[in-house]
Parts: sequence; C-alpha cells; structure tokens
Amino acid sequence: MTDKGETDNNNGGRFRRETIHHQHRRSYWHDYHEPGLYMLTMVIEGRQRLFGTIVGSAKGRPGSSEAPHVTLSELGRRVLEEEVPKIHRFYPMLEVWRVAIMPDHIHMLVRVNAPLPQGKHLGHVVRGFKTGCSRAWWRWQDEQVGRLGGETPSTTAAEDAAVPEASPSGNRSVLYEQGYHDRIINRPGMLENIKRYMDENPLRARIRQECPRLMERQLHLWIAGREYAAFGNLFLLKYPIKEQVFFHRRDKATGQPTELTEAFHQEHARLLRVAEEGTVLVTPGISKGEQQVVSDALDACLPLILLQKDPIGEYWKPSQRRFYACAAGYLLILAPWQVDDSSDYAGFHQLNDYAREVCSVAEMRIVNYGELKKSR
Repeated sequence: MTDKGETDNNNGGRFRRETIHHQHRRSYWHDYHEPGLYMLTMVIEGRQRLFGTIVGSAKGRPGSSEAPHVTLSELGRRVLEEEVPKIHRFYPMLEVWRVAIMPDHIHMLVRVNAPLPQGKHLGHVVRGFKTGCSRAWWRWQDEQVGRLGGETPSTTAAEDAAVPEASPSGNRSVLYEQGYHDRIINRPGMLENIKRYMDENPLRARIRQECPRLMERQLHLWIAGREYAAFGNLFLLKYPIKEQVFFHRRDKATGQPTELTEAFHQEHARLLRVAEEGTVLVTPGISKGEQQVVSDALDACLPLILLQKDPIGEYWKPSQRRFYACAAGYLLILAPWQVDDSSDYAGFHQLNDYAREVCSVAEMRIVNYGELKKSR
C-alpha cells in the first residue's frame, strides 16, 4: 500500500459515452478526458495470484505484523515500483494517490488534475499501464527461462519503454483480463470510505478464507444494536457507500401513483447509475416504485440489500431469482427479529427506518447461540 497527500475535491465533467465491458461498467454520462478523482480496479486474467500472497490472521491487531497484509511477489514489486510511476511520467496531469495490490488484482486511487491530451481519456491511461505490466511480466518470465538454462527471447527498446497505446505482440498472453472498473469519487465523505475500503482488502480476503460462514445463512446477526436473520452476501454490509431506496405510493403534489411520474423515472435512473458505480442499494421494496428499482437492480446484477417482514428460519430460502442473486454475491436479504405487527403500515414504516439505519453502519456481529450455551 502506498499513499500520497490528497484533498477531497472533484469537479466532475461533461458526459461522454464509453465502451461498456461485462462487469467493467463505464459511467457513460461522464467525460473521462476532464479532471476527476477515481478508484480504478484491474484484475489478472484467470484470477491468477501473481502479485503476491496474503499473510497474517483476521484476528491480528490492526497495524501489526500479524494483521492481514500482502507480501508482494517479484512481479508485484516491479508493478508497484516500476510500472505505476510511469503513469505520471507519461501523463504529468495525472497523479496516483494510493495503490493497493492484491494477489490477483490491483486498485489505484488516481486524480486527473487537468484535461488529458487531445484525443486521450482515462481508458487510454489504463491501457498503457496494463500494457507496461504485461511486458514486465514477459521480461520476468524470460528471466526465469534464462535462469533455467533456456534461451531468453529478446525485447525491443520500444517494448521496454512500455509506451502508452502500444499493443502486445506475438503469442504471449496479456497479464490483465479485458476491461477495467472505475468508480467516480464525487460525493462528500466518499474519498475516506474508498481509502478505508482499499486498506481493508487483505482483511476481507482473509476473513473469507477463515470464516466461510459469512457467505451462508445467519440466524442471529447484530447490526447497529438490532438482531436480524440474513441470507446472502454479508460483505455488502461492509461496502463503503450505501443508499436507501424510498418512494411513497403516491406523489404528494398530484396524487397520482409515484411510479408514473417523471420525477420517479429520473430518480430511478439515478439510483441504477450510482449502483453501477458500486453503491449498494438498500430497501424493503414495499411501494411499486421501490419494487421496480429492486427488479431492475436484480436484472442488472447490481449490489442490493433487501429488508423483509417475513422471518428467515433455518430452512427458509428465497425465490429462485433471489436465491441465484445471493449465490452470485450481489444480494443480501435481511429480516429483523422484531417488527411492529400492529398494522401493515407500522411494520412497513419500521422497515424503512431500519433500511435508513443499515445505510449508515458497516459493523456487524454474528452470534452463535448454540456455542454460547455450550460454554456455560
């Protein structure tokens, strides 16, 4: 992990359509030529763990040598020390503020301080960086062949320079999979949440290894002092940005159904847009407007936390559509143990209050009452 001084400031930009790759969505309304602040993510082809190894324990004290962290491989070290600095060298108007390298992917926090050169946008910067990393990988492979007594293929000076826009040649495999993911940082507090998210990457990976229960059904989960049962991806609770989806049944000004109004369509589009950038949508999905957002988010495989009044028991399972969404990792279903059942209105109102509460917290605690009884 490296870091550089920064300020939480982003001026946004004009809209421009970008190519949208599968699971690597561009924000087509944003101008990637203009100044902006972004978190970029690039994944190694086939999720090969070429950049290093996660060491430490999930129970290690934060900041200590026992805490989860990545020990870089030789390739990971070269990417960090040699390829990352080339970005600013080729594009002086762009600064790399922070880098988080995981065994099979890399995150970078980058700031574009001035418009990129004519005809260039952020995608060109990423392409040049990925090309340079691929060539560093090839050189490292050649060195291994040489050490084993084989012939080392030569590289040209242009290849060694890793000039932006250069395309890989020959039959060698590229290092990264196609495309990349960017998250535009343009809201107050978002920068600090993103930095914390990057810092906690090794911890989350280690937790997945040491605590596989986190991806299973949980009957006793404490969030903000309330007890829930849950089904799905609990890591969605740890995402840095969450936003409540809430619509009244009818528009207060006109009395017509909210889902028929122009204001709803605009807000509906905005919610799906921010979810594409990584925001987790949180809602009980009660009104027709909320239900429409839920349905469209599931269709688009967008991150979603859904609260429900019906309890989740030991053998409860969601509908087939939601079950596969949970299995794929983009849905978490929460059922509070205590819901006001004096009327439907009271219960629904309470669920919306809980949804608002879930948006503001990232801490959770799993309670295994069976183990507690054994220890007494």
